This record gives sequence, structure tokens and C-alpha cells, in this order.
Amino acid sequence: MTKFTRLKIRNVGLVVRHHQPLADAFAVDLAGVILAEGFPVYLADESPSAVKALKKAHGRKIRVVPKSKLPAITDLVVVLGGDGTFLSIARLMRSRSVPVLGINMGQLGFLTEIKKSEAIQTLGSIMKGVPAKISERALFDVTLKRGNEVIYRGPIVNDAVISKGAIARIIGLEVAANGKFIYDFRADGIIVSTPTGSTAYSLAAGGPIIEPSICAMILTAICPHSLTQRPLVIPDDAEIAITLKQRPGHVLLTLDGQDAVDMKEGDVVVIKRFRKHSLKIVSSSSRDYFSVLREKLNFGMRT
Repeated sequence: MTKFTRLKIRNVGLVVRHHQPLADAFAVDLAGVILAEGFPVYLADESPSAVKALKKAHGRKIRVVPKSKLPAITDLVVVLGGDGTFLSIARLMRSRSVPVLGINMGQLGFLTEIKKSEAIQTLGSIMKGVPAKISERALFDVTLKRGNEVIYRGPIVNDAVISKGAIARIIGLEVAANGKFIYDFRADGIIVSTPTGSTAYSLAAGGPIIEPSICAMILTAICPHSLTQRPLVIPDDAEIAITLKQRPGHVLLTLDGQDAVDMKEGDVVVIKRFRKHSLKIVSSSSRDYFSVLREKLNFGMRT
């Protein structure tokens, strides 16, 4: 769902991509704009070069904090980087969801869709009270169970992936929804994707593109050992359970490409919609989802 909302801002957070001088320099400029409007700036401490650059330019006006604290103490988080940097803060929106404005300093930039050239104007308008275009995206809750023990639990923005390790031996998986058996199969793995993540790993594995406002889960097998295995789209009010039936080698559960957990035979991964809140993304007011697809993927273009 996309809507225009006037944001009530008291504090602004900044997350800057590691080891990128251009991002550090632009963060200095953006912080100056934010401070000039009278808002405190809280900078994630994970990039030493960004901390050094902003402290040199703005001194004590920059408050350096752990990234994990930003959702609790800010009302808007500005991300300078690529989709990986964006995901690193978006996945922290467990207790509280604040809007995230992603400025693309990377390559593809599906989530960081605001261009550098429009960033200062977009941010300035928001701070002056102009309604921002907010795209609300579903998060999924992922739990890894080993018998009665919970090994891991957390939200995802893009996808949860069960995949084999480096040795080329396919694994056996069983998939059920709401306790009803769907199928079992052998493959290199499986991707369970949100609509937001449908343009990420799932798309590369042959999955469909799902418009983000659609309430759906996408199940995409990775190199299945069957000609009949096709991506499956189901309602996101279902609870998916995936059991690792055969583990001839190393198997990992990977969350948004950022966290990874070892799996053992018999482990069950349960995936359902995260019900507490959605992820709020500040989108460009000059583009819609389909124009982003055309721009980023040459969608619908002749080759």
C-alpha cells in the first residue's frame, strides 16, 4: 500500500555504507541540511570513515550511536548506500517501524530508489512538512526449530533461503502450508520471498515479479531435480513449514543475505507474515513501481 503522509519528525538517523568516500562526503552535506532545519542527527557507528567525516564537519552536533538503537530514537532513517545497507537497518524494525529513505549510492538499488540528485530536495520537503510518499511493505517472521528448541527467530524484508553448501549434493525438502502437505522435492534449495524480495534472488532463480502491495508469499525452488517444479505463489496469511529431510552436506538458512544459520536434518523452518507492523519506505514521488522496474531491469524493453 502506498500513501502520502506528513511525517512528524523530531530526530533523524543516518546509516552510511562502509568504505565509500562518495557516501561519506554526501552524508556530510545531508547532515548539514538536517541540522539547518533544527533536527538532531544520530549517526550509526558502524562506518568509521563516515563518523570521522561527519564529526570533522559538524562536531558535537552529530550524535554517534549503535545502529540497533536508531529505530527506537529516531522518526526517520536516511540510508546512503545500496540495498544491502538498506536491509541492514530495515531488518532492525522489530519493535518499532520508522520510515526509511534510501539514497542509492550502490549499483542496482531497488530499495534505495531515491537518486542522489533528488535526495536533498526530497529530504528538505519532508522536514518542511510536505507529505511524503510512503510505501508499506510486508515483513515475514522466520523461525528455525530443532525439535522443541528455537534456534533462530527474526524478520525478513526480502527472503529466507535454505541452500546447500559448497559441495554439489542436492538436499531433500518437504513443504507444508497451514499443516497441509504441498510437496517434497530434491534441489539445491528453496527461496521463500516477500513481494518486495520478488525482484531479488527469487527472480534470478526463475520466480515471478510480484507487485509489492499484493499479499503473497513466493516459493521458488533452486535448481530442482524435476522438470515439473515451478514457482508457487500463495496468500501471505498462510504459515509455511519447510522440513530438511535429507542433508548430505552443509546446509544453511540465510536471511536477507545477511544472517546465516547452520541447519541439521529434521530442522523445520516456519515462515509467516510479521503482524506487528509493516516496513515503511519513503519512495520517489516522481516514479512508480513499474517505472522503477523499467529503469532497474529494463522491464518490457526490447533487446
